Amino acid sequence: MDVDDDGPDDAVPPTILATRAFPGILPSTSHHNVAWNDDGQCLFITKKGVNIVTPYLTTTLAPPPTLIDPSLSLENPSSIVHESRRKAALALAGEDDASDEEPLEEAMDDGLNGSEKKDKGKGKMRRPINGEIRFWSTGIEVDRDGKRNEIYGWNDVGDEISTVITEKEATTRQAIWSPSGLSDLGGSLLVVLSSSMQVSVYAPRNDPYTKQWDEIADLTSITRTSLPSTSTQAGLSVANNLRMRTMCLQWSAHVPLPSMFGIDGSILALSNRAGGITFWSYGHEKRFRQIDAAQICDVGWVTDMAWSSWKVLDDKTCEAHLAMSLTDGSIRLVSVRRNAETDTSGQKVWELRIQDLWIIDKGDKRHISSVRWIEDVLIWTKSGTVHLYAPEENGTVQWNGIVNLRLERVGNWAGANALGPCVGINRANRETVVVTLSSLTTHMITDFTTSPTIAHPHDSLRTALAFRDIFEDHLQADPLITTRFRSVELKPEGWTANTSGWTSLGWGGVGTWVTEPMSFHTLDSATEGKRSMTLVLGNIGKAGPASDPPLIEALNEVLRNPPDLLRQSSGRILMPYLLHTLSLKDPQPIGEKLLSLLSPVPASQSESKGDAQTTLVDRLWCQKHLATLRFQSVLASWCEITFPSLSDRFRQTNTALMTSIIASLLQILLQWCSKNLATGKLGNLDRQFIDQIIKAAHQVSDDASHEMSKLIGEVSEKLGGVAARDAHQEETEERCPACKTEVGSTGVCAKGHAWSRCSITQLLITHPHYRVCSTCPAISLLPRKHLVSPIPVDEHGNDRDYQRFLAIDQPHSQPHGVEHVNGDDRLVQIALEAAIGCIRCGGRWQRAV
Repeated sequence: MDVDDDGPDDAVPPTILATRAFPGILPSTSHHNVAWNDDGQCLFITKKGVNIVTPYLTTTLAPPPTLIDPSLSLENPSSIVHESRRKAALALAGEDDASDEEPLEEAMDDGLNGSEKKDKGKGKMRRPINGEIRFWSTGIEVDRDGKRNEIYGWNDVGDEISTVITEKEATTRQAIWSPSGLSDLGGSLLVVLSSSMQVSVYAPRNDPYTKQWDEIADLTSITRTSLPSTSTQAGLSVANNLRMRTMCLQWSAHVPLPSMFGIDGSILALSNRAGGITFWSYGHEKRFRQIDAAQICDVGWVTDMAWSSWKVLDDKTCEAHLAMSLTDGSIRLVSVRRNAETDTSGQKVWELRIQDLWIIDKGDKRHISSVRWIEDVLIWTKSGTVHLYAPEENGTVQWNGIVNLRLERVGNWAGANALGPCVGINRANRETVVVTLSSLTTHMITDFTTSPTIAHPHDSLRTALAFRDIFEDHLQADPLITTRFRSVELKPEGWTANTSGWTSLGWGGVGTWVTEPMSFHTLDSATEGKRSMTLVLGNIGKAGPASDPPLIEALNEVLRNPPDLLRQSSGRILMPYLLHTLSLKDPQPIGEKLLSLLSPVPASQSESKGDAQTTLVDRLWCQKHLATLRFQSVLASWCEITFPSLSDRFRQTNTALMTSIIASLLQILLQWCSKNLATGKLGNLDRQFIDQIIKAAHQVSDDASHEMSKLIGEVSEKLGGVAARDAHQEETEERCPACKTEVGSTGVCAKGHAWSRCSITQLLITHPHYRVCSTCPAISLLPRKHLVSPIPVDEHGNDRDYQRFLAIDQPHSQPHGVEHVNGDDRLVQIALEAAIGCIRCGGRWQRAV
């Protein structure tokens, strides 16, 4: 396949962006096994647990450290000696091909950590001109000893349960992300299902990229406590035993109801072995509760689920569909509605209503390997077939009903048939859907909106060959493979790319997958210590369907109509476009085009004034022009590093953008403070907060609008009035904790002691408990309720993390437009809690300690 002709400016040949080998064994193939969250982190499943990797892309943090060689040398130090002896023997024999005979440590130099070599493995595949993308890495391991089984009271109740558990120890069955914004750091939670059918929820403690994730909830234990005590006194019945065992899980997206913005209404659905589904909420209480249940079938159970996107029906109601595949091969749907209500105390709450269940397809007893929504269209796959369903009067396609498509063999290498399970379904452009099977072969569905059909075999083969080239590239550079088969010639056509999972990043041809090379020689006796898997981040480029729209047009659309940064981080949204830019043969010419996208966008009149009844969360996160400025700033910061010849211009642009962002944020805070100054007394820390906001606003007022100057005068006057009414007012000037002298606006006292200021409240940070943004240099004080790290479950699986929030009033638990936190610093706490993500760039937080 010719990969040298670039074609259009933004067209690229197939490119390997990053590869990394991990020791261990892949689990059973599934399209859930590799998944990106809304914060730009990717999980993939192994038998032992879940690995979490994060690309080093849009960040000001220090780069990931160089990893030690993940090769056999860790368990077998003599492997390097053996490799050297083999090279010497081959050299004596007149072997000239040194690239095929690299020692282990040299072979791995071309791995994930972006060595400065520009090698292309066997010479087939391109890599970015500046080397491969680096990754941070962390992960969790499942509870493998089964100690909690005794706590649950699980008993063997015959083959109907035991036949599902065929392994001697618990392994990972499934892992999913929550929507963004649910953890203390503004990111996602992780839900893990083990092969013992037990469900745990994990949250990052300090650093979600490299540090520990703590188990904060055991949903299986919570399920048992919710059972009537009369049914558990004499031990669990068969029915209750089955209800406690989870078969699959899926978490919906955030509910996009404007009146409930910032109040979590997402739903976690768990299917159990008894043929039912339970619905769980997390909510502002930060505690998992089972809120409803539905019985789906009397025989069998639900094997997989998929949530559709939410649709706003009116100003108080949203609806989504939960698709379910069953053990009998059928597909069923249940409609779920979320309603915004107000309880007797005036608090805004979510209500859940489960609608009627209906059968889409009765099935043919064949196992369903994947199910996924693409807008209004439901797609599910079986061995050798793909099935599509579109309801009447949908807004996505022009057809309705069910379309059944038969897959044909693609490729002539081992395993290249159409019978393997599906590991990925992706809509490449408006008219093309790509189905990826576990052998890393692809099948194109064309005319998606008018009359779906299987594309010509040549179109599918073109993409499949690109995947195959990437697989062969790392196959012949894999140190574990080359060491084990060093005495024989590797013949790639006899190897299968056993792919555990595949997922797209969205726009463009960038995808992520995990493979393990398999052949008849590795199926016999390779132990876990001698097996590995390879994580690949690759861009199929022009070998796949053309992206729609092109790069610059697509990026411009993101900047002009920015997504909600409370539900997706800026780095995650920009990621596919930045990775595609790095894939270009020469990225430099496109720098001028990117620079042209960074012109500031003025705020609309309605946005700049705001609404007196909106909360601070609404003001900070719902303004379109502010979201655009945040995206532009992140893009400019990345371009400053990526395009050295234009770095000065990008730096100047970013400085201007950040000045505009800070001015907008100060104006929002002044408007909000002006409203709250009329509501009661102020504590000393709140006065310091408002005083520092006024001082910071004075520094940018020369370049700001007349509205800013007016607000400064208004808030200063109200603050003076509050001070006059308070006979016990304390000094609001900030003093250096070290020498007690006054500290200036720069954070430096008269004696030279330097202190950082909170990017939200402008107060001094004088203790180690603070948070830093993972995308820009901003730092912030921690809200009081987040000073304590997540509390892990106890040895009996009881959740305790919610206890951190019991004594603190939640700002969202008040009537609409009213915010309240008790204490001397209530305004400070509300401001800090409203900064769910970084308010300057839309990034996510990390704890300093």
